[in-house]
Amino acid sequence: MGGYGALEAASQRMRILNAEYLTTVVNPESRKCGDIPEICFIGRSNVGKSSLINKLVMQKVARTSSTPGATKAINLYRVFYEFNGLRKWAIFSDFPGFGYSKVAKSTYRGWEAMIDRYISGNASIQRLVWAFDIRRDPDTLDRTVLEWIRFSRLPFSLVLTKSDKEGRGFGLSKRELYYKEFETKDVFLFSAKDGYGRKELLTHMLSSLAAD
Repeated sequence: MGGYGALEAASQRMRILNAEYLTTVVNPESRKCGDIPEICFIGRSNVGKSSLINKLVMQKVARTSSTPGATKAINLYRVFYEFNGLRKWAIFSDFPGFGYSKVAKSTYRGWEAMIDRYISGNASIQRLVWAFDIRRDPDTLDRTVLEWIRFSRLPFSLVLTKSDKEGRGFGLSKRELYYKEFETKDVFLFSAKDGYGRKELLTHMLSSLAAD
């Protein structure tokens, strides 16, 4: 069994047991989570990273805001889950959004330095989840972020958020385009509003933790 069939089978043996806000940090030294594996959520401001996390864990643990740039540090959430009969912990980290023009350049550069320092000094990070608004097309900034991800040598998954805003057929065709644009097969459609894509994405994420 491979591909979608393997994910579907694994999804029957997966569930989130609990999730909680842990702390807010600005450097890896403040993390204090031991060697618990971590998945980082990145994306533009107001793309729905916090809503994505809340829907994945089925709890409102991450603060959401209609104001772009509301997340100014790295928020850590501790997730207790069951996968293939084993119960484990993981850390989900919500990063400040990028691309918000009203943030002062000096502040934005400070965020960039903080994120670089956090990722380069954190051996527990297993995967980046890049939230991307399905209604947008990639631009120069997105391609710069892609190069940064490649430089980090961390595996990443692209999540096309707000897929409920468009028809499913449009979403599937957009996913095919992003396979080529981002040179990855790990592209997922997702809606925090109706939960579309939750099971497939969560199973993919937890499977990647189990493989490490």
